[in-house]
This record gives sequence, C-alpha cells and structure tokens, in this order.
Amino acid sequence: MRCSPSKAAGVSLLLAVLGWACRPAPSSHAVRLESGARDGAQVILAVPAPGLRINARVPPALELRNGGIARLAAGRVLPDSSYFVEPPWAPRPTGARLRGVLRVSVCRDTERLCRTAEIPVDLRD
Repeated sequence: MRCSPSKAAGVSLLLAVLGWACRPAPSSHAVRLESGARDGAQVILAVPAPGLRINARVPPALELRNGGIARLAAGRVLPDSSYFVEPPWAPRPTGARLRGVLRVSVCRDTERLCRTAEIPVDLRD
C-alpha cells in the first residue's frame, strides 16, 4: 500500500504531537517546598524552578503522612487567574517536621500544558 503525501504528512504530524505530549513529567526538582514567614506568621511556600510556573487553577496540596492536607492557595495570580506570579503559600501546619507528598501542577514558561508533579517532602524547622 502506498501513502499519499497528505497521509504521510498526517502520520508525521501525529507522531510529532504524541512525542510532544508524552515528554517526561517535571522532575521532583521542579518545585521545592520552603518554610518562611509572612506578616509574622510561619508559612510554607511552593517555589518553582527557573523556567516553570505553578498552575493557580489547581493549587498545590501538601498531603501529610498524618492524613492532614495543606492547600497552598494564597498568593498573587495573573489577571486571568491561570498562574501564580509569586510562590503560593499556606500557614505552616503544626509540628517541627513536615513529611508527606506535595502535589503540584507545573507548566513550562513556553507551554500552555501543565503536568502534575508528586514531590516527596521531609521539611524540618
């Protein structure tokens, strides 16, 4: 069977799209969780790596080993509310050590497609 030029172009386009969409998800180094202070209160912040931004429509969530969840939804966002323009933050949960998983939707600056990263957390005071 012979492929016409239009079918060959269609197959090439499909392979290119699949190759782009199936790129690896951001590594655990895509975002780091830090402790900080805001207006005198202890907070945790999700700080993206250079070239990445955090999706504000799906704010990061720290799922703690004890079953608690801290949603990092505070912080300034773009006018269309799609991305944080500063690291999102939340009040720091009580305890000297935070252990769990940070789930965060991150996007490359040059792309509109976000990927979910699951980052192990072991944060001490």
